Amino acid sequence: MTTATRGRRAPSPPPPYPGSTDNAIPYAYGGNKPYQPIGVDVAPGLDGFDYLTPDGTRKHIAFSELVAEDEKPERSKLLRRRLASLPQYIRRHFAAKLDALDAKDRKAADHWLVNTFERHVLTRIDSVNSVYQPDTVMPGILLPIRDQLFRMLWAGKKELKRLAYTLADIFTSEFIRESDHQLARTGDPEFAALSGYGRIASLAVHLKTPIPGWTAYCNEELEAEDALRAVLRLESPQWWLNRLRRIHARWREHLMIAAGYVQKKSSPYSSAPCLTEWLAQKKANREYLKAMELEDQDTGERISLIDKVAGSVANPANRRRELMTRMRGFEDLAKLEGLAGDFYTLTAPSRYHAMQHNGRRNNKYCGASPRETQQYLCKVWARTRAAWKRKGIRVFGFRVVEPHHDATPHWHLLLFMRPEKVEQARDIFRKYALREDGNEPGAWEHRLEFKPIEDALGSATGYIAKYISKNIDGFALDGEKDDETGEDLKEMSLRVSAWASRWSIRQFQQIGGAPVTVYRELRRVGNRELVLHPELETARQAADAGEWDNYVLAQGGPLVERDNLRIRLNYETTENGNAYGDDVQRITGIYCPITGNDSLIFTRTTQYKIVPKRQSADGVAVDVGFSGGNAAPRSSVNNCTRDPAAGADGVEHAAREAAGQSEMTVPAEGVTVNFDALSRQEKRELAQRLSEDVRSKRKKRPPQQEEGAGLSVKEQQISELLALRGIEASAGMVRSMMAGASVACGDLVMTVQDGRLVSRSRAGSGLTVTMTDKGLVSSRHESNELPSQVMAAKKKTGDLVNRMKAVFSGRK
Repeated sequence: MTTATRGRRAPSPPPPYPGSTDNAIPYAYGGNKPYQPIGVDVAPGLDGFDYLTPDGTRKHIAFSELVAEDEKPERSKLLRRRLASLPQYIRRHFAAKLDALDAKDRKAADHWLVNTFERHVLTRIDSVNSVYQPDTVMPGILLPIRDQLFRMLWAGKKELKRLAYTLADIFTSEFIRESDHQLARTGDPEFAALSGYGRIASLAVHLKTPIPGWTAYCNEELEAEDALRAVLRLESPQWWLNRLRRIHARWREHLMIAAGYVQKKSSPYSSAPCLTEWLAQKKANREYLKAMELEDQDTGERISLIDKVAGSVANPANRRRELMTRMRGFEDLAKLEGLAGDFYTLTAPSRYHAMQHNGRRNNKYCGASPRETQQYLCKVWARTRAAWKRKGIRVFGFRVVEPHHDATPHWHLLLFMRPEKVEQARDIFRKYALREDGNEPGAWEHRLEFKPIEDALGSATGYIAKYISKNIDGFALDGEKDDETGEDLKEMSLRVSAWASRWSIRQFQQIGGAPVTVYRELRRVGNRELVLHPELETARQAADAGEWDNYVLAQGGPLVERDNLRIRLNYETTENGNAYGDDVQRITGIYCPITGNDSLIFTRTTQYKIVPKRQSADGVAVDVGFSGGNAAPRSSVNNCTRDPAAGADGVEHAAREAAGQSEMTVPAEGVTVNFDALSRQEKRELAQRLSEDVRSKRKKRPPQQEEGAGLSVKEQQISELLALRGIEASAGMVRSMMAGASVACGDLVMTVQDGRLVSRSRAGSGLTVTMTDKGLVSSRHESNELPSQVMAAKKKTGDLVNRMKAVFSGRK
C-alpha cells in the first residue's frame, strides 16, 4: 500500500492492534493523522490547501470537505447503530457524550464518532470480545445455540442456567453416540472412552474455555480413566454453569476496563457492578452461614457454623493477624542470621495498562485483562527465581499483589538474602523485568524499583504492613488516603477485595520458609504436650505460642528445602471421592518423616456435616439441643395456629371491632354476592368460612390399623419368612412384593413368584439399588424406561462408565 507521490510516501500500515509490536511508538495508527488526498501538494502544518478560481479569487478547502457527502452520513449511521448495540453499562457514557454533541453540532458529533469512538473505543471492545466470544465457525451440532452463546454478555441467571443444561445434554448425547460406535467397531472400551472424549472436547474448544485433559489428549498422554473423569465434567450442568458465570462476569468487567470505566476518575480498581455483586455475594454467604450448623456424625452434637468460620483464617481479621505474625517472624529470623532485606516493586509494561496514571486513555493498550497481566508477572518471577537458584541466591519473604487504579496488577516483594548477594540479585531481576518492552520511556525507572530495608527508617514488617492491611480490611487506616486514587483507604480495600475475587488473583504468598498449613495443624493440638513425641513438641510449643520464627527453626530454618522438612502433613485418600471420580485427599494429622507412622498425631478426629439449623414454631432458626421440634410452616403465614376469625397477622379482626364494623356473614344460598364490592379482609374471611364449611362436611379418616392387620394368610407367611431373614417388612412392603416388587438385602434380591419367596444374587437379577434421601430405591434395567431421551442418555453414560471402570480394574 506504499505509493510514491512527488517524493512523499504514504504512512506505513498500522499493526494489528495498537502497541502489539515491540516498539509501537514510531508507528502511526490508521486515522491518527489528518486525511490527505493523494496528489495534492500541501505545505506542512496546514489542514487543507488553497486554489484560484477563474476570476482570480483565492479559496481554501479543508481536507474533511473532500470526503464525499453521501459517504459521511452512512458511516455515521453505522457507528450510531453500533453504539446502540452495546450493553447499557458500556454504552451509557458514550451515548451521553454523543447526545451532548448532537445538541450542539451534528458535524462535531459525527467527527467524534469517527475519530474518537471508532478509533479508540470500538477497537478495544472488538479486541476484548474476540477473547470471550465463541468461534464464528462452529460445528453443526452447536449451531442451534449459536445465538445464545454470542449473547451470553446480555444473559441473566436463568439464561445462563438454561444454556448450561443445554450444553450438558449436547455433550452427553455426543459422547454416547461416539463411544457406542467405537465400542461396537473395535470392542476396546479404553479406545471408545478416549474417542468419545475427543469428540466432545473438540466441540467444547470452540467455546473459548479451558477444557480438562485437552492438552494431554493432544499430546497422546491422556489415560482412559482420566478421560472419563473429564467427560463427567463436560456432562455436568453445574460444571458448565460455573464456567459460564465466570466467563460472563469477567467478560463484562474486561469490557468496562477497556472502555475506561475502571479508573481513578470513575471507579478505581473494580467497576460498580463488580463491587455490588461482590458485596451481595458476601451477604448471601453470611446469611447461609447463619442458617447452617455443623453436626458431629458420631455424637450428633451441633455447633454454629458461622462461629467456626469467624474463628478461622477465613475471617479477614484473623487472616491479617496471621500474616503480620509470619512477617514479624521472618524479620526476627533475618536479624538472627544477619541477612539483608530488599523491597521490590514490579510493574508490567505500559501496553498492559488501559489508562494512564493521570486518568487519560493509553493508546498503547494491548487489550490484556488483569489475569493475563498477572500471568506475565508470574512468568517474570519464575525466570528470576530460576536464575537466582542457578547462582546460589536463596531468599525468603512475602509477596503482595495489588491493583493500579485501572485494575492492572503489580507486585510488592519483601525478601531477605545474604548481604553479598543483594546487587547480583537486583541485576538478574532487572534483566528479566526489562526483557519485554525494556526500551520504552520510563521503563528503567518504573518497571522495577528497589528499596533497601534500613532499621533507621523502620522495620521490615512496617514496610509491608500497610500493603497487607489495605488489601484485606483497611485495619488501622482510618483517615488515610490512597496514593493511587486519593480516596479513603478503608473504602478502597473493599474494591481491592472485589477485584481479587473477580479475577481469582492470589493477593498474598509466602516465599520460602516452612509451610503454614503444618503450623495451623500444630495449633489445633493446642497446649496438649506431646511427651512421647519430642521431635514434634518443639514445633508444637512454638505454634501454640504464635512464635513463627521458632516454628520455622524447628522445621529446619527459613531456607530449608521441602524434602528436608521435619514435620509434614498426613493425608487420607478417598478413591472416587467426588462427583467426577477424582481421588480426594483430606488432612488427618501430622507426623515426623524420620520416625514415620510411630509419630503420627491425628489433629482432625471429628467428622462434621453441614446441616440446617432447627426451626422454631414461627419459622425462625433457633440454636437448641433437642430434636423433634415443630417444623417451619410451608408459607410465610402460619395457618395452623391462627384464629379463623382473625386476619393474616391476627390483628385485623380486633381492629374491625374497635372501629365498630359489623361482622361479615356468609350469605344464604341463592343470594347473589357482589364480590367487587367486598374489601380484601371480607374476601379473606369469606374464603376461610367456606373452607371450614367444606372441611366440616368431610368424613373423618378411619383410625390407623395395627401393623399386620388386614394381611391375607399368604401375605402373613411372606412377612414371617422376611422376618426370619432379618427384614422387618411393613404391610405395605409385603403387598408390594406380592404385586411384583423386589427387596434388596445385602447381595441378595428377594421377590415373590407363584406365592413363594425367591432369593437371587443382585448381579444376576439385573437390579440396581440407589441410596436416596427417601431410602433404598431399586429398579430393573429392562423395565425402567425414563420419560426423557436426555435422562436415558445420561443413564446410559453412567452404565458405560461403570462398565469401563470394571474392565480397567480387571486389567490391573
